[in-house]
Formats: sequence, structure tokens, C-alpha cells
Amino acid sequence: MEGRWTLSDNLLAVKMAHRVGGLRLDVSFALTRPWTVLFGPSGSGKTTVLRAIAGFVRPDAGRIVYGPMERVLVSTEERAFVPAHLRPVRSAAQAARLFPHRTVRENVGYGVGLGGGQVLEDVLALMRLTTLADRRTEELSGGERQRVSVARAVAAAVGYDGVDKAMLLLDEPFAWLDGVLRDELAVALRDWLGKWKVPVLSVSHDVGECYLLGAEVVRMAEGQVMEQGAVEVVLMEERRRLMERLRE
Repeated sequence: MEGRWTLSDNLLAVKMAHRVGGLRLDVSFALTRPWTVLFGPSGSGKTTVLRAIAGFVRPDAGRIVYGPMERVLVSTEERAFVPAHLRPVRSAAQAARLFPHRTVRENVGYGVGLGGGQVLEDVLALMRLTTLADRRTEELSGGERQRVSVARAVAAAVGYDGVDKAMLLLDEPFAWLDGVLRDELAVALRDWLGKWKVPVLSVSHDVGECYLLGAEVVRMAEGQVMEQGAVEVVLMEERRRLMERLRE
């Protein structure tokens, strides 16, 4: 199946402790699959972990290492901290942060680099944005803006020209979409990124989305990693409970 590729090494190793308000984060996990989902209820610390990997949060303690060359992005013991703009990471937040007076095409193309014209057009088509390409983002609906935000991160990750392949971080990338469009875009995005061998770490609390992606799941609760593994194993009970509620 398209998008089904494997990683020969641990892509990312995360071990961090951090306090956010009343939540004490203490997590440790490694990524070894093309698409991994941080799964859990709101307030479990998923977004903070994502932001620490991206370089927007400096953890109180810990170490984050990226890629087969074991590039240290964060190490409090070694006092190492790579700034966000120098990391081989591209991300899209849950709230779309776009250039409001630029067009969709200009937003998505930002950061692709020279020679990225075909990638830009492919991503616009992939995210169903071609017909909106010349509109300014301030004219779009919330769901359309979120698609632009994801598209911009995708294009930047594929167009990344650093030594390491860029990793894509997505925070609730399909939350604004209805069921049919969500399913279609999730599968299309998974398969297209598989062709480019761009690894993804996303955040979700949607069981159906995790199953649709066939993802590795890191299940979090109250700031800790409770379990990690194939979606069919980690979320089996959640899926059973969901199906029972639907039958009621």
C-alpha cells in the first residue's frame, strides 16, 4: 500500500520533564514508524510535547535527539538547545497562523525554497486548495485556513534541503474538517508523504482518525506516556467503547 514505508533507525528520541500550570509532564518515547500519533484527552500534555520538539518550549529537564546521526536538539544536562528555525522540523499548530494579507498560494509557498514550484502545486491540489489559491487567507473559513496551515507545513517539510530529512509535526490537523473530507485528506496526505518519506508526529484525541491512518500510537494521560504501539493494540478498548456508545 502507498505510504507504507519503514524507518531503519529510531527517528526521534524524547525524554523530558516539564511543568505546565498544574500539570507535571514526565514522558519518554522513541519514534520508529512513518506516522505516529500522540493520543489522549485534552490537558494530557500532547501539545506541549509537540512544541518542545519544534523548539517553541524549552523543557525544564530532558533530552531530545533527532535522526540516525543522533543530532541533539535539546539537552538540559549539556546545556544544548537548537533554536526552532534551525531544527529539521516543520509544524502546523491547531490554530492556523497565516499571513492574512497574502494569498493561499503565497502562504503555502512560504519556506518551500527555490525550485519548489511543482511541490507547491501538488500540495495545493492534495489539500483541495487549488480553486482557492489566489484568495487572501483572511477571506477563508476556519476549516479552509486550517487546510492552508497544514499545506504550508507539508510543503516546507517536503522542500526542506538540510542534511537531515525534515520531520512534520501536526497538532489536530483534521479537527476542523467534516468526516468525509477528513477521511479523504488523511489518507491522501499519509500516502503522499509516504512517497516523499517524510515522517509525521501528530496530535489527536480521535480514535477513528488513528485507525484510519494506521498509525503508531503513543497514548498519554495526565502528563505521562501510558502505552505505545500499533493502533489496533493501544486503542482497542477505546474503539470498543466507542462502538458500544454508537449502538445505544
